Amino acid sequence: MYEVEVKVKVPHSKMKDDLIGKGAVFSGTEEQNDTYFNSPLRDFSKTDEALRIRSVNGAGEMTYKGKKIDTVSKTRPEYNSRVDEREMKDILSALGFFVSGAVYKRRETYLWDNLIIGFDTVEGLGEFIEVESKIRGDNGKKEIQDEIDRVFDFLSGYGITKKDSITTSYLEMVLAAKTEVK
Repeated sequence: MYEVEVKVKVPHSKMKDDLIGKGAVFSGTEEQNDTYFNSPLRDFSKTDEALRIRSVNGAGEMTYKGKKIDTVSKTRPEYNSRVDEREMKDILSALGFFVSGAVYKRRETYLWDNLIIGFDTVEGLGEFIEVESKIRGDNGKKEIQDEIDRVFDFLSGYGITKKDSITTSYLEMVLAAKTEVK
């Protein structure tokens, strides 16, 4: 499974109102608490991978994200599984994995034209919009590139271009903000 994802830092109001006017379906609001882990075998910050446990309303989900496949989006292989958050943290710790950071955000999600549009308010960072699509990628790079182009076509309707895309993760931004404060 591939997650095609484009993230931009923009205020929510105009885009959200327009989406609702176009018939976007509100999917819900979540408080997401993400704990990221690093490996004793390789440094995920250097290999462009991510391993996280997300807690939403007491339910845990573990996600592994592979290396990004391009430089203008955050498209990459992604695998998810429901887990017992506390047990999985204990298992990872016993295996030598360690916490590399945490991200707290509030996400309002809308569905439109087979796209998932997340309006994120990230603690310490502000407002972002993530537009996502999940595809199998069985037909290779062309299928993935076509989907990346579709996401950017959608965003272009709001004056957002590839140069506005942020490929830095929320974790990297949170950690950089903490470093700047010191």
